[in-house]
Amino acid sequence: GMRFGRFMMARGNANAQVSQYREDIAGIVGTTVTKCDAWTSVTTLFLAVGAALSCAGRIGMHGCAPPGWYCALFSGSIFMSIMFNGTALWFSMHASMRAQCAATSLLTRTVRLPIPSMGQLDQARVFASSFEKQEARDMFRVPFMRHASDAPDMPHFEEESKGKKSKKHSMHDPQKEFGSTARDTVPTWIRDEVVVDKGDGFVGGGKAPIHEPDEVPDHFKLLMKAQEEWRDYDIYARISMLYGVVSFLYAITYYAVGYAIVELRGFWAMWSLPMVFMTAQMLIMRLDILKEGQHRLPNAQWLGHLAPYFAVTACTLEYKYYYSESSVALAYGFALLAQFAHFVMALRMLDLAWPDEKKADMPEEPGRQWWPGSWQVPSAFTKHLWFITPPNKLDPAVSPCLMHEMEDMAAHGGGFETITRRKTPAGKDKKGMMTSEEDEFAHQGCSWPFQGRRCKDQAWQLMRVVILTAAAQWLIAMVATSAEIILGPDS
Repeated sequence: GMRFGRFMMARGNANAQVSQYREDIAGIVGTTVTKCDAWTSVTTLFLAVGAALSCAGRIGMHGCAPPGWYCALFSGSIFMSIMFNGTALWFSMHASMRAQCAATSLLTRTVRLPIPSMGQLDQARVFASSFEKQEARDMFRVPFMRHASDAPDMPHFEEESKGKKSKKHSMHDPQKEFGSTARDTVPTWIRDEVVVDKGDGFVGGGKAPIHEPDEVPDHFKLLMKAQEEWRDYDIYARISMLYGVVSFLYAITYYAVGYAIVELRGFWAMWSLPMVFMTAQMLIMRLDILKEGQHRLPNAQWLGHLAPYFAVTACTLEYKYYYSESSVALAYGFALLAQFAHFVMALRMLDLAWPDEKKADMPEEPGRQWWPGSWQVPSAFTKHLWFITPPNKLDPAVSPCLMHEMEDMAAHGGGFETITRRKTPAGKDKKGMMTSEEDEFAHQGCSWPFQGRRCKDQAWQLMRVVILTAAAQWLIAMVATSAEIILGPDS
């Protein structure tokens, strides 16, 4: 009964710790899922309003149409908003679904509760006839003399790491559990119990590596590797949503200015409106963008904030009471300047979204986001990405990983080398599970069929195409406005 109680207590502790590991996966993945689901709702609302502004509610639909260059400013801004918000919507859905699939794969295939099998439960039980299996050297041992078997001898991590500086940890050392008795021999029943309960019935070869005391559990390693499948989509969904909101504020500004000047002829109202929306745009970008890293166009967004004022100046000259050729020329000049400001703003968006090269790891601090330095993340958005990855190593004050202790014990047969080892069936590993390339990827939470067919930075490649499309739109608008200046508005 005592042996079965020890076995169940050890398995209970291991199950409790693995339950916490499963909660780790659900919590970290749940952060991405919650964020992306919220962004999906937000971008859907922006798409709905953008669809209304670009169709039934567009400028010139219910009154006199503004000049062609002004329609280009409004339509270009609203369609940029639709493009960026649509991209953010797709990125968010992909990241959310991919994270949920990875979590399901890890929880059902790898990070599973170590529930003992019926065979292990039967081996842990003690029957009344067990005394018949005792060896004679145990029954007739002279008191205070040595026992028949040596005590378990598990190699320490410090002994394997020759040449490395040993670290002192305050955590429990599972290899010293027999140190308190100060004995180097044990009865054969202890030997059999250790080999069966801790060594899985196998005698270790003594050459398997021992886990480091601060080594993170396996589920953290698998989760970090699986995060590479959706991290870029999570990051660029956040950035694309920001760009969509910025473009939407442009569109709202041009819609309000166009309504004020085209239908109401309100010059002072037209001049006062951009201040409200551009201030909101400036503050939103200031909250999300950090002045860190090396950028090719630093502070170029300020020219983009002034674009509506160039358009307002052109409208003032366009709709003034008296006609003059010089006013028309100046109006076209300010119109081109507004479109050029939008072109520079698009290039600034590309500059901010450009991922940085590999750098040193971020300091791990409680309550703060963290990811390894090998991840290429835009430095301008590192403060507001809200991304969490597992740690690289455990804190010495944290309890050790019981699964690592069980694996070390099983790899070394509980510390015994003298019992005949059972043969492993051909084609199976020691745990009896078939190994294949597909199962390997499935246990890691990775999508095996597409692992080598798509680039790892696919989200950034798509985002770059979207931003370059926006920049090309304004470049084409400038070319079209220049052609209108040369050939005339009737061309």
